[in-house]
Amino acid sequence: MSRVLRFLIAGALLTAAIAAQTPALRKGVSVKMPVTTNAAAAPDADLTDSLVVAVTRDGSAFLNVTRETPAQLSENVKARLAARPGRRVYVKGDARTPYSTVVTVLDALQSAGVNAPILLTSQQDSTRASYVPPMGLEVLLPPSPDAAQTVILKASDGQTSDAELKQLAGQGMLIILQADGTTPFGDVVHAVDLFRGDGARVFLAMRGE
Repeated sequence: MSRVLRFLIAGALLTAAIAAQTPALRKGVSVKMPVTTNAAAAPDADLTDSLVVAVTRDGSAFLNVTRETPAQLSENVKARLAARPGRRVYVKGDARTPYSTVVTVLDALQSAGVNAPILLTSQQDSTRASYVPPMGLEVLLPPSPDAAQTVILKASDGQTSDAELKQLAGQGMLIILQADGTTPFGDVVHAVDLFRGDGARVFLAMRGE
């Protein structure tokens, strides 16, 4: 066997090995996800049988690639979780969507038994790796604990600054995050990102809780 042929075979085997280790990218609904710096890898979101809920800028909700009403979403997610308990649910919301729209989706997920969804985000890292796993931030849904710090976000010029938000968080601290319904979802995720970076756990208050 010639040296060139051995090189080509070795290269083909290496390529096959890399391909076998790289998950196939799942089809999904395209949205402009919020950009974060403290998200954790969530590779399971790319599996073909993962539960990804997308919320587009116009307020439409999709389970994977199927458009659904909140009632349909709750019913279908509940059925899939019953079939495979312990599965994580990922929320891929458009950063420009009003928070009230995302809350409607979170309400539907909570009704289905989801208490800790993962908010998928984009990253500032401009790596050119052939495969970059999805990244996300875990949030908790009500009921929220009594012993927690409440933080309120408003869609106004008087919104709390990043420095002030970071002063409110601490390692292991519980944060109840409230937001005005007109606040862009990206602003809410930005606050979650800051708190998670400081080691705090974040509950998303809903329906004026």
